[in-house]
Amino acid sequence: MTDEQLAAYLGIPSDHPMKATVIKALSPAKRATYERMSSIETELELWQAGLGPKPNVMIDTDRSTRRRKGWR
Repeated sequence: MTDEQLAAYLGIPSDHPMKATVIKALSPAKRATYERMSSIETELELWQAGLGPKPNVMIDTDRSTRRRKGWR
């Protein structure tokens, strides 16, 4: 994913003056997470449209539960 594609995925306007700074400040792990999220969303959309296999996605329910209860 290019910097432009990542900025668009994150909802950063193309004319935002800090766009490049924000993208460059992302850690490699955070960037990989966003890229994986985008990939999973694409796989899910294809599956829902009947154009691809159901993606194999695992969710960490323990962390999800803690977040719902207000834990950080």
